[in-house]
Amino acid sequence: MKSLVLLSLLVSAAATAAEPWICTADGTRLIYEESVGGSATGTLDKLVTTGDEGEILLTYTREGLPVVERWTVHPDSTVLHIEAPEPMYELLRTMQVEDIEFTTRNQSLPATMTPGDEFPGFGFTLSGWKEGERSTVSVVSDRVRVVGRERIKTPAGKFEAVRIEYRTTTTMGDSSVESRMTQWLVPGIGVVRQEIPLFGDMAGVTELQKIIQ
Repeated sequence: MKSLVLLSLLVSAAATAAEPWICTADGTRLIYEESVGGSATGTLDKLVTTGDEGEILLTYTREGLPVVERWTVHPDSTVLHIEAPEPMYELLRTMQVEDIEFTTRNQSLPATMTPGDEFPGFGFTLSGWKEGERSTVSVVSDRVRVVGRERIKTPAGKFEAVRIEYRTTTTMGDSSVESRMTQWLVPGIGVVRQEIPLFGDMAGVTELQKIIQ
């Protein structure tokens, strides 16, 4: 009897791991709350749609600016196509940087994640010229580590999630800052919670509040 139960759990886990790390149901809305140190700072209302070329689009507004996350689903991975945030462009423009070029490294989430696994993270670089010198801003996550599988409770419900940690370096000119980000991912939904340590015990948190279908 125990063997049958164990086999059932293994089969179930394998099937779940094969789902994409993103919601693919057209018209679904994923409502998130953003907070810092426990105080709410904003709401993200992400609408799921399918693009003309089969991309999964998550469309929402942040600080009055439209944002579109572009995902593609493959048998072995779920891929987020990285684009530099508009505020990054605006920062370089205000610094009178010209001829800005943009390079990226997309985030590829393996279809199956096992605790202890490591894989490359995302990255983007904006580079241009000012008074004959090159100015560069980059955000690069050189490693993503799978911490483990956890049961997590959010306002949207309880989920069996995979916890992953990013190690990210932000560089502007000669100055670099290293930071970490933790995400809890659920197959068929995506991120249900994200934490970014800020200072002391303070953290920036994005957490799923509800799923509207």
